[in-house]
Amino acid sequence: MSAPSDMARLLQQWRQMTKSETAAIHAAAWPRLKEIQSHKALLQTPLKEALAHWRQQQSSENRTGQTDLPFRAEVNRLIALEAHNAQLVAERCQKAAQHKLHLERARRNLGKVRHSYAPHTSGGLNSWS
Repeated sequence: MSAPSDMARLLQQWRQMTKSETAAIHAAAWPRLKEIQSHKALLQTPLKEALAHWRQQQSSENRTGQTDLPFRAEVNRLIALEAHNAQLVAERCQKAAQHKLHLERARRNLGKVRHSYAPHTSGGLNSWS
């Protein structure tokens, strides 16, 4: 295959994985998200190799004036999708932190209630002699 078609195929795979990430984030399927991110990490090497092959092909053809990559628009779309997913994760983290604070406040309040209704015991021993 040619370098541009390799890049197009790999970027399409990346886009599909990014969309799957979005679905996993919405579903709070964190193990699935981790699995997808592992697959994306494996895809980085073939992407780098395809880009290097494309650059080599460009230099051997001595194309001047064509510095922009033909897949720049797709890369920009992927960057936007990745930024959207990062925002979704940040929102989930913020909600989780707020929920944690709410639970900690409830725990403290329950401790106060328990303390006010629990029988008070002294720390020392009583003498019966």
